[in-house]
Amino acid sequence: MNAAELRIIHMALDSLEANPLFQGMWKYVLDEGEDMEISLYARDRTLRFKTETRQELRTRHIPYLLELAQKKQPLMVIGGKIYPDVKEALRQQHIPYLEANGNISIQQDELFIWVDSNKAVNLHKGRTNRAFTKAGLRVLFHFLMSERFITLPYREIATLTATSLGNVTNVMNALREAGYLYDTPMGELKLRNKKQLLDKWVAGYEQLLKPAIEIGTFRFINQQDHETWRRVPLENKKSLWGAEAGAHLLTGQLRPHNLVIYTTESRNDLINHYRLMRDPDGYITVYQKFWNYDGFRSNITPPVLLYADLLHTGDAATLSVAQRIYDEQMKETIEGYRSAFDKG
Repeated sequence: MNAAELRIIHMALDSLEANPLFQGMWKYVLDEGEDMEISLYARDRTLRFKTETRQELRTRHIPYLLELAQKKQPLMVIGGKIYPDVKEALRQQHIPYLEANGNISIQQDELFIWVDSNKAVNLHKGRTNRAFTKAGLRVLFHFLMSERFITLPYREIATLTATSLGNVTNVMNALREAGYLYDTPMGELKLRNKKQLLDKWVAGYEQLLKPAIEIGTFRFINQQDHETWRRVPLENKKSLWGAEAGAHLLTGQLRPHNLVIYTTESRNDLINHYRLMRDPDGYITVYQKFWNYDGFRSNITPPVLLYADLLHTGDAATLSVAQRIYDEQMKETIEGYRSAFDKG
């Protein structure tokens, strides 16, 4: 099976999982060269199919498909686009089919599934960069924190990352197409080349997402609060120290003058809670907090974000601390197999 056909299969399965009817669906693709089999766990049963995959399935393909269904049982026909008369012919013969957009028909024993309302997808449109849009960078951030996020249903990923279900599907397809995402023989999703993916995320975050989430610059009303900023009681899980400030709290190194806060609090709450005032030349830069998982220290941003913020300072001492954070907090997750979730 060629790469284009394999991409259609994965695109179709990812689109299917985005449907609430298939939330929590488990899927496994077995590639044995010319033959491809898929397993779906849905509605409390496991469905196994041999597959025939084409970019387009038109009227002229119907006789071939009907004959093939007698030889390869049970057969599921998978197409980038399946024309209506082909779908009708397959349904009449109770032959399952699945389109790249998630439209599906399965009539098997007492199981009847029929979805035909999804809009067509453009198979030729480049998708690789979808992982590095602003929405994609939000999703990738969670995957870099822990691969466990990849195993969640798409709807949960969308909620966790504050992005749409469609964006999650686009990111998964893009990662798969770029070779970063793959299925293990046990049916688990895993990332490969994570260090390269991290480097791309760091660059994309600095250039695209970070400017979009900046709230503004501030300073303390009382100058003494700047000198004792470590004692400022940030609201638990709502506001966190980032960049040099977060790195200092984590490692004991650096003595930051400029401070960075990531928050879900409003400007007025920030001003009232922490005695701040707006200042275009202020030494406190505040950004919108763009993640919902808070399994790390409650007053510091996750290591991936600390690392990204520190890398763009250009200061040798700060870069050294960034490397220390990578080595001590991230390396095992990025280059090994344990997740940050599993570190106590």
